[in-house]
Amino acid sequence: MEIKVKYPTPENFTKFGTIVVPSFKESPATFSENHNYWHNVADISQLGEEGTVGFLEIKKKEREFVLDKAERHKYALETFIPTSGVGIFCLAPATPDKDVPDISSFEAFWIDGTASFFLAPGVWHWLPFTLTPEMKFILLLKKSTVEKDLEIVDLPEKVKIVLTK
Repeated sequence: MEIKVKYPTPENFTKFGTIVVPSFKESPATFSENHNYWHNVADISQLGEEGTVGFLEIKKKEREFVLDKAERHKYALETFIPTSGVGIFCLAPATPDKDVPDISSFEAFWIDGTASFFLAPGVWHWLPFTLTPEMKFILLLKKSTVEKDLEIVDLPEKVKIVLTK
């Protein structure tokens, strides 16, 4: 017996489950000059009614390594699973009693595909900075996150990211 190798598509993969591919016909749920994000791109209802999968693509643009905004999701975790690219992810611990993160608590982490990031509820973060032409991520989060649990703030002071070895 022989089988031919084929590129997986949503149509030819349905009997096995769901695949997430970076070519979406729908408009992104959120976007900017640096990113596109498609929400609810795969059904993971077997894990419970609240979970969903998103796809995040970040394009390299002229972007200073300066953090001036942060976001958090107070009520749910968010998982970033890198599928391509290298970059930097800035995070600050949750501040349940404050409306902004503690600037001095930010830390920057390399993203190179060797680790996935499961952020606890309330952890402050922002769009990763890409060092390669683009970065792509699968995101796991609650279906209601974009509509009901997305808080974005301007930081009171800019945070400069320093690249070191």
